[in-house]
Amino acid sequence: MTGALGEVEVEVEVELEQRWSITGHLNGGYLAAVAGEVASAALDGAEPLTISAHYLEAARGGGPAQARVEILRRGRLSSARVSLRRGGVILAEFLVTVGKPRSSDAQIEHALPPDLPPWEQCRVAGPLWEGPGMDLLNLLHVRLHPDDGNSLVGGAPSDRAVMRAWTMYRDGNPADRRLAMAVWDTLPPSLWGLGLAGNLPTVAAQILLYPGPIVGRLQSMAQTDTLRDGIVDETSRVWDETGRLIVSARQTAIFIPA
Repeated sequence: MTGALGEVEVEVEVELEQRWSITGHLNGGYLAAVAGEVASAALDGAEPLTISAHYLEAARGGGPAQARVEILRRGRLSSARVSLRRGGVILAEFLVTVGKPRSSDAQIEHALPPDLPPWEQCRVAGPLWEGPGMDLLNLLHVRLHPDDGNSLVGGAPSDRAVMRAWTMYRDGNPADRRLAMAVWDTLPPSLWGLGLAGNLPTVAAQILLYPGPIVGRLQSMAQTDTLRDGIVDETSRVWDETGRLIVSARQTAIFIPA
C-alpha cells in the first residue's frame, strides 16, 4: 500500500559520534549512514537502497542532534525525507529509499574490484592523511594501494586522480551496514594523488547500496575524472572481500586549494 505525500512526520534525537570526524568535522558518509539508519527505523527496519544527500552546513563535533523524518511513500520500496538539524540549523537533507526490488535473473557485472595487493602489502595512509584531528583513522584502518597516494608520503604525484584501499574497523569487528553506507567517503581525496592539496567539502552525493551479506574487509576505489571551475566530480565504488559490489556512489565537491 502506498502512503500519501507527507503521511508521517516525526522528530528523533540522535547522538552524533566524534570518532567519525576529520579535523573536527563529521564525515559526510557517516552523516548519510545516520540518515539511512533513521529512515530504516521509521520504515519497519527495511534496508536502505539509495540515499540522496545535500550537505548545507558543516557538522562540527559529536553530540546530540535532531533528525526530522517525513515518510513519503510506503510499499515494497518506501521513501522518507530526513532533515538532520542541530540548534535549529539544518546540517543536511537526505532522501532515502528502503526496501528490496523484485529479483531478476538479468545481471551485468562490469564494475570489477580494483587490483589491490593483499592487505599486508598495502601501506597505511601517510602524514598528510594521518595528521592531528583525524579521529576517523582511530576508528577505521585504511591501507592504500602502494601505487596510489605517493604524494601523501612525500613521493612523486600520480598521473591520475585515484585512490584504492582496503578498509576495516580497527577493533576487528566485521563490516556492517553503517560502514557500507559511509565508506564511499572515507578515503583520502583522489585529487591528493595528483599532488593537488586542498579541502574538498562535499555539496551533494548519490549513494546506491546493493542488498546482501557483507563478507570480510572492504575494497574501495575513488576516482576523479573532472575538475573544472572548482567543481569536482568523484565516483566511488566499494566491494567486499569476495569481489561483490556493495556500494556505488557519486559526489559533487568544491575544491579549495591549500
